[in-house]
Amino acid sequence: MKKKLLSVLLCAAMALSMTACGQGKANEENDGEGTSPLVGDSSEEYYMISFLSGIDYWKTCYTGMEDAAKLYGVSAQYTGQTDSDVAGQVSVLEQVIAKQPKGIAISCVNSTALADTINSAIDQGIQVVTFDSDSPTSNRASYLSTGNEEAGQKAAEYLAPQINNKGKVAILYTVGTENAEARVAGFKAWCAENAPGIEFVEVNDAGDTTTATDNMAAALQANNDISAVFCVDGIAGTAGPTAVKEASKSDLKVLAFDVDKTVLDMIKSGDIDATVAQGQYNMGYWSMVMLYTQAHNLSNAALPGFVDTGVTIVTKDTVDDYYVK
Repeated sequence: MKKKLLSVLLCAAMALSMTACGQGKANEENDGEGTSPLVGDSSEEYYMISFLSGIDYWKTCYTGMEDAAKLYGVSAQYTGQTDSDVAGQVSVLEQVIAKQPKGIAISCVNSTALADTINSAIDQGIQVVTFDSDSPTSNRASYLSTGNEEAGQKAAEYLAPQINNKGKVAILYTVGTENAEARVAGFKAWCAENAPGIEFVEVNDAGDTTTATDNMAAALQANNDISAVFCVDGIAGTAGPTAVKEASKSDLKVLAFDVDKTVLDMIKSGDIDATVAQGQYNMGYWSMVMLYTQAHNLSNAALPGFVDTGVTIVTKDTVDDYYVK
């Protein structure tokens, strides 16, 4: 699957770069060489920075960036702190800026705290894009991430027919978090238009696995007619099916979000019917393409302010493709 996706992306990347053929000729005249603008220098470095470094989620993002870097013949590097400390990420970003790479793709632990440091990098001629988590007040060139409302719609499009477009669906999520709220809004909007017979039982996972499991168990006890569970975030993805299994509700349909190993294992065991996979590979791949395009002036057009990197429904038939190799 990844190889097929990569071939499609490579073609698209080539098309994007070739829009600058006329400008590529100018580049040749400027540097006095006949080299293609699509071939970089192995000494060129592009960095990916995240928080909570080391988790599988970022590994897939970085694989995408590495593959695109190989296409251009440049070097991709990954770094980040192991926690979610804001000051820690500012420090990591400053250290990377000091290395003067050509470009930086960063997932921001805080939407505002990184803006000044990102702008400092840009002022020094370093290209910057954000992915997965944005810094909207910065001057970053583009933000690549999941369109969360659209992801919620995709989830509803899968789950509603599993229960014949009617009945109660428990929605387990961290109430008040931006991404989760957008997914829930998209889920409800799709159902309102396409499956008005569906009712919702909202359950707060409170950002804690134990609390989430307890709250989901209570909701199942109070609503014996729940037909399905939509686990909107990472915490819910493990707590929801655990509560369902402990309540001996094996007939319920369970849809999770994201593709960490625990969720994938639960799909294989039958405790989860499917999960919504974010386009982490696309985030990394297109971040690299955009950074290279900007660094080499391959296009006169401004980058799009936001790129929806898409989602895919993963079932037992496709689950093996999503384990991190």
